[in-house]
Amino acid sequence: MKKSFRYVLYLMIGFLIYQIIDSGETGFSHSEVKNTLIIGMVIVFVLLLIVRVIKQRYDNGDEEE
Repeated sequence: MKKSFRYVLYLMIGFLIYQIIDSGETGFSHSEVKNTLIIGMVIVFVLLLIVRVIKQRYDNGDEEE
């Protein structure tokens, strides 16, 4: 699996969880929980991108030596 596809997969899983909570079939249909989930999804996605950039810089640094 390509690395970039993995991040899209994580985002889709988070969106699916968000939709399940939003469906009202669970006890977690409070607006605070939905807002927290969407903020959490964005934070995790940004952190994954930051880690990816740092790892690429680290790998490129090893190649130059």
